[in-house]
Amino acid sequence: MKIYAKVRKNGEYHSLNIAFGFREMGAEIVKYSILDEIYDVVTSDDIVLDYIDQVQTILNKFHVRPSCEDYPAELRPFMGRRIWTDHIDSINANPEKWGVFVKPVRDKAFTGLVINGPQDLIGCGSCYENYEVICSEALDIKREWRGFMVYDELVDIRPYKGDYHYHYDAGVVDQVVEAFRTIPDRPMGCSIDFAVTVKNGKEQTVFLEMNDGYALGSYGFYHLNYAKLISARWSQLLNRRDAFDFRR
Repeated sequence: MKIYAKVRKNGEYHSLNIAFGFREMGAEIVKYSILDEIYDVVTSDDIVLDYIDQVQTILNKFHVRPSCEDYPAELRPFMGRRIWTDHIDSINANPEKWGVFVKPVRDKAFTGLVINGPQDLIGCGSCYENYEVICSEALDIKREWRGFMVYDELVDIRPYKGDYHYHYDAGVVDQVVEAFRTIPDRPMGCSIDFAVTVKNGKEQTVFLEMNDGYALGSYGFYHLNYAKLISARWSQLLNRRDAFDFRR
């Protein structure tokens, strides 16, 4: 088994956090600059540390197409808002649809944002593709956290945006984790994002979204556990034993 880690022109890892985690666990790490250098030699026993599109290219080589719903039905009761689908051109052409948060159905086609006018639509599509988007009611978000799930356990929860004066309700987080464990075919390595919102002067902890773990931002997550999360998800997707699962 090898860990292929993308490096910059100066030889530094793109993701120091994950690479160091695998190195501490004794993995063989192979540096590369562009995917073409390794595409033909990567096997289904390996892991590739790269951006989402590049990782999907490798997984597609083994006929694997990851599926991880952003808003699974089991977690929607904790969202604190309504969601629906639309297309970016329709949002653009209908001002009555402005004032909502949109994010692309396709992974990371653009960063989710609140649309309040045409200027906000710059970069949210092209003349060649009318992106399908998930829409939701805009929230007054005060602080956001990323929770890291590894084999059905919330290993850590890290703040990544907002005012430090606000804190999540741990009871709501526990309920979301319990509900997560009821999702069929759930990812064994992923993130669950939370936020504290304020509505009518009242604070509420809500579930924001779930993100697949095969290529995931760390937000300060401890590097050893980060590597274990990546390995857990890759092992699940490729239907193999997880060499870095030390629970047994």
